[in-house]
Amino acid sequence: MNQWIGIGDIHNNTSKINYIPEIEQIDGIIIHGDITNMGDRNEASSVISKIKLKNSNIYAQAGNMDGTGVQDDLNKTTTPIHCKGFEICKEVGLMGVGMSTPTPFQTPGEFSDEQIGIWLDEAWEQVKHLPHIMLITHDPPFGTNLDIIAGGIHVGSKSVLNFIEKHQPDILLCGHIHESRNETTIGKTKAVNPGMFSEGGYAHIQYNEDKLDINLNILN
Repeated sequence: MNQWIGIGDIHNNTSKINYIPEIEQIDGIIIHGDITNMGDRNEASSVISKIKLKNSNIYAQAGNMDGTGVQDDLNKTTTPIHCKGFEICKEVGLMGVGMSTPTPFQTPGEFSDEQIGIWLDEAWEQVKHLPHIMLITHDPPFGTNLDIIAGGIHVGSKSVLNFIEKHQPDILLCGHIHESRNETTIGKTKAVNPGMFSEGGYAHIQYNEDKLDINLNILN
């Protein structure tokens, strides 16, 4: 059996990392984005260094609060996953797309939904031959219980939703919308937004007996 922990929306706060069960024994930690809070490479490097004390096998991408400068650092300090796809274990592909669609806050890692879609297609081409796929995005899919802000407004990515509906990856790990910590299914795809890591949300991903699964967990 292979196991990974999925986290994101860390925003420089790694205080919960010591409390995840068996974190030192799992196969790796997958970070969907927002490692910093409008921070630079040095802040991102500090966060990654603290997480590596618990498990050195880190797969990571930047979110909208990080931007491309942080992604450049992640390319050197982690196994980068933004706009990439590869076999993470036998018969399981990981594909990632970080950053986000535009927000009202003009954060450094914002791109058009069209660009998100282009990146998704590029990453898909690298893993589509594999029987099982884990999709890691920072932006949640539009119109689900993973992308709702105050007032009940959906603000996720239509490109992420369209991609999932078309290709049906086994699982999705996403984030970005802190108040939408939840899990759902989109067709055959099981999706989790664990919310802010500082508030104890994380995902447990496992591949066992030809089944790839993801579950939402919350630390007290």
